[in-house]
Amino acid sequence: MSPTAQYLAKKGHEVDLFLLHEYDHFAPSADYEDETDIKFAIKNLNMDFGKVMDIPLKTIKEKLEHYDFYIGIDYAPAILARINKRLDIFTWAGTDLFDWPFYKSAFRIPQLWEGDKIMTAVLQFEGIKNARMIPMSLNNDFILDAIKSIGFRGEITNPLPFLYYPEFEKNKSVDGEWVQKMKKIKESSDCVLFQQSRQWWKTAPQTISKGNDVFFKGFARFIEKNPELNVKAVLLEYGSDVEESKKLIKELGIEHNIEWFPTLLRKELLAILSFADIGIGQFENEGHYLYCSNAEIIASKVTYLAYRNDVFNKKHHCELYPMLNANSPEEVAKQLEYFVSNRNKVELETQKAFDWLMEYNYTKTMEQIEAAIHNNQQNKSLRFLSNFRIKITEIKIDFWAILNKLVLSTKNNFLKQSILEWKK
Repeated sequence: MSPTAQYLAKKGHEVDLFLLHEYDHFAPSADYEDETDIKFAIKNLNMDFGKVMDIPLKTIKEKLEHYDFYIGIDYAPAILARINKRLDIFTWAGTDLFDWPFYKSAFRIPQLWEGDKIMTAVLQFEGIKNARMIPMSLNNDFILDAIKSIGFRGEITNPLPFLYYPEFEKNKSVDGEWVQKMKKIKESSDCVLFQQSRQWWKTAPQTISKGNDVFFKGFARFIEKNPELNVKAVLLEYGSDVEESKKLIKELGIEHNIEWFPTLLRKELLAILSFADIGIGQFENEGHYLYCSNAEIIASKVTYLAYRNDVFNKKHHCELYPMLNANSPEEVAKQLEYFVSNRNKVELETQKAFDWLMEYNYTKTMEQIEAAIHNNQQNKSLRFLSNFRIKITEIKIDFWAILNKLVLSTKNNFLKQSILEWKK
């Protein structure tokens, strides 16, 4: 949300960006070479991951109750629902939409430790349901089904800007050890590929896998067919499957064509990306339309290679911006062959993709947000039924807690097991 905060602050709005729990490479400062360029205020709720119920209600009210307009991600719907405030814009990241709101206990009588999780899930569910807008690309049915299951009644709009585009060129001037290394790779190679998304394919659920293995296998096929070319792929040591990726790369015999960089701040990452010929996205089951990594690639005017589900996109009347579309090792190799044989043509198409991004993820999106701010609805509370369901859940959790404590106080192990381990 940092780019949107910057846009709105520069348009004259008073903007506070609250951090919950954030990795250094996702912090707002990771986007700026000079932190004095940041025009919004950065504040903190001091919340550990998932610990929505640990924040004192008084703290939430003091810090969040007085704002006119709310844009939120992560646990923001649940946090605001605790003080009966609805989000204007819920800009989901993933599990905050399709996982956290749907937590259910496996037991007929939930156990003591589950109380906060169940309460958070209900708050998240109702918070999303009451939001005015969800900015997103129409990626796939998996996401749309989650939105339908929640019963969201608001408006689906263009995704929030993934970058602060007006000052994007500044990132290319960032220097450092890894930028210099990428520059040397570029100078000594016929073609440089860069994948900044994390390594997550071996342990990932199929619906949200990054599909890195598909790329490696296709890259190996391409190298085998074109031994005369000096081709390099630069990857980040980021994600739970880094070691599995290294093992697969070794099995494929392409270690000499791979360079590993550490996890980087985005201002460094974007400078490095600008030296690439091809940016590598995701290859998986769903095929996304626009997400952070491919927005970074397209904004850098670098050719984008990944899988996009064009059957789904055509059905939903999404504009098919130019890219190299593939979703199997054979298709990846074929698209790499096409690129090296048609560079001039592909570069023209890459410029068209950039023009599309500026219109779709910048001009139209900011127009939609400004309109929502100026057309702000008076009723900023949750609907009556949502508050009712939240209250009923609180009563149930209190009852389950009393029952748990009573059963645990007995010496009868059979009773404890039969009641507290009574599965649904």
